[in-house]
Amino acid sequence: MQKFRTITILFFVSILFLSVSCVNNTTAKKNMANNVPVEVKTKTQKLVEQLFKNGDFISAETSPKLMSTEEVYKSIGENILVIDIRGAYDYSNGHIKNAVNIKKTEVIDFAQVKGLPLYDKVIMVCYTGQSATYAAATLQLLGYDNVYVLEWGMSGWNNKFSKHWKSGVSDMGVDKLTDSKYPKNASSTLPNIESKKNSGEEILYTRAKAIEKEGWRKNAVTYEFAEANAKKNYLISCQPELVYEKGHMKNAILYSADNSFNLTTDLLTLPTDKTIMVYSNKGYQSSFIMVYLKMLGYDAKTVRYGANSFMNSKMTDFGDAFSSSLIKNYPYQTSEYIEEEGGAKEGGC
Repeated sequence: MQKFRTITILFFVSILFLSVSCVNNTTAKKNMANNVPVEVKTKTQKLVEQLFKNGDFISAETSPKLMSTEEVYKSIGENILVIDIRGAYDYSNGHIKNAVNIKKTEVIDFAQVKGLPLYDKVIMVCYTGQSATYAAATLQLLGYDNVYVLEWGMSGWNNKFSKHWKSGVSDMGVDKLTDSKYPKNASSTLPNIESKKNSGEEILYTRAKAIEKEGWRKNAVTYEFAEANAKKNYLISCQPELVYEKGHMKNAILYSADNSFNLTTDLLTLPTDKTIMVYSNKGYQSSFIMVYLKMLGYDAKTVRYGANSFMNSKMTDFGDAFSSSLIKNYPYQTSEYIEEEGGAKEGGC
């Protein structure tokens, strides 16, 4: 089924860009007649073809792949690799047994050197799971299909590390929820990708490195910011329809995680001239989708902690609410903290 889906998408991509090429050829002839320089834009096409060649990422099963604290705990000692991208100081104060501490901006380089395909599972870990999802998404878009995210991050591993999720949830937006449905944009085109690289593989890699350098924190907005800017930007509720119908943010447009972001469905309804703000139940799918959209050239952001940041109690009905009962208090290791020259203790999500 996935192979058929990928082939269908590639066929659609070919038709899409064949149409563009026909238009360009007609324009080119007119321009040549008027001695106007002709510019052939093929970067976007190359990127999209390479992206979908690496796999089908935008579906409920893979965006992202999560592992519960119980699953990770039971997997310790097996053929897994746990990558902890928290700050070195926080890592030294407590981490999962055998976890390696890698800087957020060096994950792709580490992946190339370490040989991630040799492991059955590579598990990304951060404070809450959101920046880990950001890192996992960049790796998955590059073709690594064995990358997972620790659900709830270290906040769910032990109460010692739980302050981030505990402080991130609230019901501040419950009284402002609406059941109004908002229409999607009219179908348009993909953003134009500019790159000095020529092959699809090179374009994909350089964009992944740029996204990695930006980091999750720079591209994550608060509920308050999303609410205040929803009308002038493009706010997306990436939730199951049942959840959306129970109440969502004003001006939030429903997009399904498992079928709305492909070329054959609603991807082309996304605006290229506005910031796209995405929220999901826990902030994981929205972080993943944000990376995917940024890769394609969209200006995309994720809402911190997802719907849990403004309607946490409502998420209980759907099994996606963070609560203290989820904290497992599993054992952890500590290590010596060696401060880098000119470095700083890094915290946050």
